[in-house]
Amino acid sequence: MFLSVYFIDFVVFSFIGWIYECTYCTCKTKHWQNWGFLFGPVCPIYGSGAVAAMMVFGLLPQFSAENTPIWEVFLVCAAGSAVLEFGTSWILEKLFHAVWWDYSGMPLNVQGRICLPATLGFGVAGVLIVRFLLPFMRGLHQDAHPIANEAAALILMAVISADLALTVASLTRLLARMEAIQHDFNEHMEEGYQIAQAEGPVAATEYAAMTVKSAGSRAAALLTEQLQKRTEHLTGGELYHLHVIRHFKKYDRKALALRIREKLAGKRVHAAEMRTVKDDGPKGDSPKGGADANLKSGADGGGEA
Repeated sequence: MFLSVYFIDFVVFSFIGWIYECTYCTCKTKHWQNWGFLFGPVCPIYGSGAVAAMMVFGLLPQFSAENTPIWEVFLVCAAGSAVLEFGTSWILEKLFHAVWWDYSGMPLNVQGRICLPATLGFGVAGVLIVRFLLPFMRGLHQDAHPIANEAAALILMAVISADLALTVASLTRLLARMEAIQHDFNEHMEEGYQIAQAEGPVAATEYAAMTVKSAGSRAAALLTEQLQKRTEHLTGGELYHLHVIRHFKKYDRKALALRIREKLAGKRVHAAEMRTVKDDGPKGDSPKGGADANLKSGADGGGEA
């Protein structure tokens, strides 16, 4: 009963956190943004923080929700959110070499993982949870039948577990694809260098110089060829990860992610132009030349997916 109640609260506040993240990002970008680590409509870090606050101020006598001053509730929640956010960011980065949020542009940030404005905001949210939502949630659980709480917790646990498994599997596949693209590219370049080296030191030096000079054309063309082969088979989950991850810590992955996003943006421009040509239909002169020019321009320009 005890664990089931807190797990239900965890899912509820994770859902509220997801609504907040999507609303904030949508207002910021002026486009709908589905944000979060998992595929489902939950942000577990919000649920974890809310449940931690409910346990501290609901179970520990020295932190009684009714008797603790608001300023003390604020400080405890702000400090706790900073520890939780910093720890979660560090763990995700170590596991996946990726960053889901970055406060580098915010004042008084620590490694881009936490910042003072966000910490103060979470402190205020903690006060609202402890003062208002905690008593409300207690009343709901008291009115509910214990068996109903257990059943709801088991169902939600099964759904969250499946979501977590699918998310991790999809993210692992994406990282493996990016590693494979980089490996193929490096292998191709190494093969060319070894052939040049077999012809003598001068040829090897010339090949290295040529590679540096043509980094914007030949090397980019080789990488684009690999991207063309592998981005054709990206799943919806892998595309979602490319969208929500801010950036990758490994330089190779960071550069590859940017190229893949540009490639996918080019494909969307291509599809949009083809629909425009199809809708316009033949009007005397063939629109092929203008369409092809626009397609090339869209593919070269790219954008973030």
